[in-house]
Amino acid sequence: MEKLFWGMVGGCTVAFGILLCIYLNKTGVIGAQPETSTETVTEIESETGSENETETETGSDLELAEGEFPADIRSMIQDSQKNYAPAMKVFEEESAQAASREAAEIKQSQSSAASSGGSDRKTNGGVDGNRNDNHEYFLEEPTEEESESEESSTEPAKSEDKKNSEFEYVLYSDHVVLKKYIGSAVSLDIPDTIEGQPVTEIRDSAFASSKTLTRVSVPDTVEKLGKNVFKSCELLVDVSLPDSLTEMGEGVFDSCSKLARINVPDGITAIGKKAFNECNELKTITLSDDIEKIEEQAFNNCTKMELKKLPSSLKTVGKEAFNACAAMALTKWPSELEEIGESAFAECTAIEEVKLPSSMRKISESAFMGCSGIKTLTIKSGIEAIPESAFSDCTGITELVIPKSVLSIGDSAFSGCSALASVTIPKNTISIGDSAFSGCTFTTVSINKKCSYQENSFPFEIKEEHYY
Repeated sequence: MEKLFWGMVGGCTVAFGILLCIYLNKTGVIGAQPETSTETVTEIESETGSENETETETGSDLELAEGEFPADIRSMIQDSQKNYAPAMKVFEEESAQAASREAAEIKQSQSSAASSGGSDRKTNGGVDGNRNDNHEYFLEEPTEEESESEESSTEPAKSEDKKNSEFEYVLYSDHVVLKKYIGSAVSLDIPDTIEGQPVTEIRDSAFASSKTLTRVSVPDTVEKLGKNVFKSCELLVDVSLPDSLTEMGEGVFDSCSKLARINVPDGITAIGKKAFNECNELKTITLSDDIEKIEEQAFNNCTKMELKKLPSSLKTVGKEAFNACAAMALTKWPSELEEIGESAFAECTAIEEVKLPSSMRKISESAFMGCSGIKTLTIKSGIEAIPESAFSDCTGITELVIPKSVLSIGDSAFSGCSALASVTIPKNTISIGDSAFSGCTFTTVSINKKCSYQENSFPFEIKEEHYY
């Protein structure tokens, strides 16, 4: 329609030019023969007045000339004008429709961009309505691969909460996370897939406080167990964990009082806080050598646990980690152990030998308090302090050699060690606390004159012969 309009305008312009030439020719302006100079002067003088009159009548030559056009010429001009008006009207209507369509397309494009997180641009010759407001319009368009890469990196993983007869779960595009067990089975094999997607995680408290489960098998697809997953499952006896497992949250088996056996897979590097707290019936357990940290109360009050050795990579044992594990008869200690927390091995009465390596840097209060089964205690150089009640009431220790690195011995550190008949205190030890050796049976000791001690630090009065 636009081409039709400009064609008609061009035609009208040409027609008007032709008519103007015809008129000028008839009036003698075009094609007139040159006159003599005398005639020209006379003609100029005679026309001066009429020329002035013409200028005062109108400022438009076309308006003057129109009344002088012949009838056929005027008719042609009128026809052109009549055709021009409808053409202009059609053009304006078409332009308005095109503008309306373009505005609708821009609105639709913006709506689509808002929902998809991106902005679409016209590419087939169309003009983007946002081009003047969007400086990025003139930047180079990303390739299709780049666009897909950006979308995949910024778009969050889609998920959907779902439910079946046994589980509440979250379905992702490539995996499933179990949220809660709602079944009532006695023996359960957790499925490795749900709706065709692998089960990779079991979230916090998913099976907590189950009143029916006695046996559970976790599939090889699972990599993570959240916090308190099986907490207070009072009837749970046996749990099978997969080798794929890399993370176990705090309290995962807390208060599973009937749990009897478990194998911790090699991928686990830390046993979390209260992981097996109060598992009173836990007897058989295998710990991976990859474990570096056992946290607070991890095996607190596991009174029947028959653990023979600690993981070889173990560096840290947290507060009360093995407190009251009365059946734990350790025979091998890790060579990289660095820290033992407060009451970590308190009341572990089955331990007969303690060998603390040179890597040790800290022993906390009451670490081995009440370990009455210890007969041999070896502390290698590296530790600078033996804290309060660290070995109190270890009634089986008969001999003690304190390393040169020890600078202080805390209150009641060896109090109640009734079998202790021989003690060697190094000259670097400068402080011995209250009742440090009270209740011991040894009758002689040698200490540095510069060492500070209390009246009741030893089971007898220190005299001059005890100094060196």
